Amino acid sequence: MGVPTIPMSEPAAHSEPVAEEAPSAPRPPLVELLPTGVARVLVAAAMLAMVVLSFADFGLHGRALIGAVFCPALVLLAAIDVRHKLLPNTIILPAVLAVGLIVAASAPGSFLTHLAAGAALGGFFFVFGTIFAGSIGMGDAKLGFLMGLALGSKTLGATLIAVAGLLVAALYVLARRGASARRDALPFGPFLALGGILTFFLG
Repeated sequence: MGVPTIPMSEPAAHSEPVAEEAPSAPRPPLVELLPTGVARVLVAAAMLAMVVLSFADFGLHGRALIGAVFCPALVLLAAIDVRHKLLPNTIILPAVLAVGLIVAASAPGSFLTHLAAGAALGGFFFVFGTIFAGSIGMGDAKLGFLMGLALGSKTLGATLIAVAGLLVAALYVLARRGASARRDALPFGPFLALGGILTFFLG
């Protein structure tokens, strides 16, 4: 007489959960990036000063119109980049369009020079940021294109000022905080803005 057996079903194989990539966080809307409180007043005053200074220096001329768009945009972008480490397309792209139209209308003979300068600086930043990941962001590349489009042949001087300012700031931070500061990335936008504004008015 055989020993009765109870049929046992084999345990179902449990598949390991597949780790899903966390979706990248959407960028906040522009209204959430704008300065607030006292910073808003200071930034607005600086932007207005750029407009007034541009017309005071260059009169009713196409160059004054470029400065009235270019320099206030740099001030606002620098303020946002300092706080959020972002350079919003919603500011850069309209500024590029406006500056490009003004240059084409006021100095058509120089438009290709300005366009080439923008493509050179923006392209250089793009390639550099691609090769050395985490060094220069795509926002910096777009800002570089805007600077070249506005400054034309003076773009190199503005870039040198920006790089020099960044190096001085980096050395200062290292001296104050030591080797641990190497992990902190300094936003490049404010230094590009400084170089662009100084070159526009003094170059």
